[in-house]
Amino acid sequence: MVLDLLSCIIACTSCDDRGRVVSNIVDAVKAASRPESSFKSTSRKDIYLDCTLSAARAHVEGARLA
Repeated sequence: MVLDLLSCIIACTSCDDRGRVVSNIVDAVKAASRPESSFKSTSRKDIYLDCTLSAARAHVEGARLA
């Protein structure tokens, strides 16, 4: 049995209390299903990990222009 693996790109975006936004592609994985996106809030910033199939590069560019 052969599994079709999906190529997923994981983008990390952080937004700090001063309004600064940083976004980068942090990993590329092959998986049977798309990994879940996650969110973490700290005392100084919010951190988002977005797992997408094809739009991660556009997401990073859009966040950098924000």
